[in-house]
Amino acid sequence: GQKTVCPSALESAKLGVYQEMMAQGLRKSELARRLGWHMPQVDRLFDLKHASKLDQIEAAAHVLGKNILVSVV
Repeated sequence: GQKTVCPSALESAKLGVYQEMMAQGLRKSELARRLGWHMPQVDRLFDLKHASKLDQIEAAAHVLGKNILVSVV
C-alpha cells in the first residue's frame, strides 16, 4: 500500500546532503556558516522545486565530509 517515488538526480543529491546533515546533527544555520552562505541560500538548496546548481550541492556535501557521485546506468 505504500507509494514509491523516483526522484531526479538533482533531487537525490539534495536529499542525500540533507540526510547527512541530519545524521551529523547539524542545523541549517551551521551549514550556512560553514559554507559562508546566507540562510535563504541554504533554504533554496533543500527546496526540491528550486533548480540548484550541482556545484552548490557539491559544496554542501564537501563541508559535511562527503562527495556527490553520479552514475549513468
